[in-house]
Amino acid sequence: MRCSHLIGVIALASTTLLALTNIPTSTASQVPFTAEYNESPNSAFGDMPRIELPLYNEDDDIKTQSAKALNVEQIIAEQNGKHVLLTHEEFPQMSVRIKRIAGKSATVSQMNQAPNASPLLYNSSDPNAFCDPTVTSWSGYVDTIDGKSFFFYFFESRHKPDTDPILMWLTGGPGCSSSLGLFMELGPCQIMEGSSKDANGPPINGTKWNPYSWNSHASVFFIDQPVEVGFSYSRYGLHSYNADQGAKDLYGFLRIFFSSFERFQDNDFVATGESYAGRYLPRYASQILDENHKISFKAERAGKKVKKGELVNLKKVAIGNGLTESGIQKPYYYDFVCKKHNDHGPLVSIAECNSMAPWKDRCLKLFREKCIETWDPEQCQAVDDVCADRLETPFFKTGRNPYNVLDLCKAGYSPNLCYQVTEDIRNYLDREDVRTLLGAEPISKIGKFKSCNENVASGFSAYHDSTFNNALSVAGLLERDIDVMIYVGKLDWICNHVGNRAWVDKLEWSGQTAFHSSKPYDLIVDGKVAGETQRGGNLVWATIEGAGHMVPYDKPKVALEMIDRFIAGDKL
Repeated sequence: MRCSHLIGVIALASTTLLALTNIPTSTASQVPFTAEYNESPNSAFGDMPRIELPLYNEDDDIKTQSAKALNVEQIIAEQNGKHVLLTHEEFPQMSVRIKRIAGKSATVSQMNQAPNASPLLYNSSDPNAFCDPTVTSWSGYVDTIDGKSFFFYFFESRHKPDTDPILMWLTGGPGCSSSLGLFMELGPCQIMEGSSKDANGPPINGTKWNPYSWNSHASVFFIDQPVEVGFSYSRYGLHSYNADQGAKDLYGFLRIFFSSFERFQDNDFVATGESYAGRYLPRYASQILDENHKISFKAERAGKKVKKGELVNLKKVAIGNGLTESGIQKPYYYDFVCKKHNDHGPLVSIAECNSMAPWKDRCLKLFREKCIETWDPEQCQAVDDVCADRLETPFFKTGRNPYNVLDLCKAGYSPNLCYQVTEDIRNYLDREDVRTLLGAEPISKIGKFKSCNENVASGFSAYHDSTFNNALSVAGLLERDIDVMIYVGKLDWICNHVGNRAWVDKLEWSGQTAFHSSKPYDLIVDGKVAGETQRGGNLVWATIEGAGHMVPYDKPKVALEMIDRFIAGDKL
């Protein structure tokens, strides 16, 4: 949610059993932290069981490997909602605290037949009924040696979790929590809008089961990143205000996770997200592929096979209403607000369009010269400022919702992002019992939950992170046979379909001719036209009618059909 260029315009994750299974364990006293930070491991995480990875030696037989892998999940489950510490010999700078939130206690059929699609008692405190009782759910923190702690949720698939793909979701901003994607858009449950009328926020199980959740045929991660976003926090005050560091942190987490949950190692991995994830995902996916290449090349030179679990099985990337090429997308605000489209007419006055017109080509040229060809921070900032003033300000004068131009921004830009439900989510995640259930740090330690952290957004802006040539990374993914889907809700202004299509049309890669020569066709859901799509090679383009910035929020069934077809490799 949100895109970086909104800044400045808007005010703005049992001892006996351990011994029996021969899995190396210890206490948190061995957390790989250096003395320079003057923090003992016990003060950081307390005394908790620890599992050292990888779990087995190369000479272990398959039966032994499988038994050890299965017991990791058993160990975590038997901690009764407490964390287990996971470390990996190849990542001494990181560790993962993980807990099981709830186990499976209902079937999908039961949930679909229940009144209001939820059998949960509104004031129930049964943790096994949390959010989605049809699956096992997990949460935890990725802790780095420099003091960064990233929170994540993980919900297993409602279908066949052992074989279904693993899907990662990143909300954008930069600085916005993936809890928004979970509880507002594509997650297994949703916070009921207006529930903030309860004095202490919605009850612990005051959520509505989502029949259109993306974990219908995939297991899904929701990660709060970078540090200081959502439940994520910094123990030493260090920050990550660029996608390069975020890519390294995320890769380490994925390696530790897949080493722990080995039944998922062979599953396809799909990276998805929206808004500023248009910047995150190409960079993060590139990091995964580059690390995979290093491992494979090293093994090949040594005449060995790659060890099981060493490679992250990345197959696909899906970017929704993304900010991928800001230097191209921003100038196209003129086309979006001043030209007639199927969904709406011009959005600003003729006088303002006349004023905006010369700035489109001018800003395209300036962004290319000052932010790409000869990257100069001060000059790039100056270009960003003047182009925002000339091309963005006219839209905000209308009072329209930048995420859905057919609506007004009724709930205010900050902190509600025009949607009342974001306040409901904040109140829910500030409940003490909810934080305890999730294993999130209390308010007294990390403060109240923020939908979006303006300090993070400002940090990324000052670093000019969005101005890097991100299309090169997208092309790199395509050249390495990764399927990439760019989908856009047509009612979004902030990361709109006109600007997104502009950079896609300019994208240079070996399948460029095949893509442009392919014919667009209707995206049909339930016998009705839900949008338009086009595919050439391994690049997929899709626009969704009647949806804004957050497609799963506006068109949940269409969004699920779209992602399921894309993951399955079917025609959209």
